[in-house]
Amino acid sequence: MSIRLFFANKPATELRLAIAEFGARLCRAHRLEGSLVDAGRLHVTLAAAWAEHLSLPEAIWRAQTLAMTVRAARLPVCFDFTGSFRGAGRHPFVLRGSEELVELAGFRDRLRAAMQRSAFAVSSGFTPHMTLMWADRCVEDYPIAPISWQVRDFELVLSADGDHIQLGRWPLTS
Repeated sequence: MSIRLFFANKPATELRLAIAEFGARLCRAHRLEGSLVDAGRLHVTLAAAWAEHLSLPEAIWRAQTLAMTVRAARLPVCFDFTGSFRGAGRHPFVLRGSEELVELAGFRDRLRAAMQRSAFAVSSGFTPHMTLMWADRCVEDYPIAPISWQVRDFELVLSADGDHIQLGRWPLTS
């Protein structure tokens, strides 16, 4: 069984449905084959919550506890191009932003600092994106009409063999 624990932002359900439909059209247009990410699992990963020395229940408890301490104002996200990341066998076809997404990166830095204080190992690299498909090949970057939303909250997600289980959600201030 494959288990992952991570913090993420999920836009509103209506927007995720529209993104999933748009993503499916793009994948067909590019003639990509692979596994589409369904609307219920579309998200922007903020940080993986793993610590080899912790049991899963302890990691969940620590992650939920630290999430309550992270404060930030609502912030914008805008993705305006698609493209692929190179992978081993599967290539994520993603939405990304041409702008730096400075506010989202700043929030992620605050979350990362809180996680490190709680004994989580968190990579310093961060490329905001939303995976639309795990595809058979890569495609070049391509501009699209902007897809944007306000990040109003973040959540802790347990992914177990591809099923996403929300373990908590914390609002950002207005």
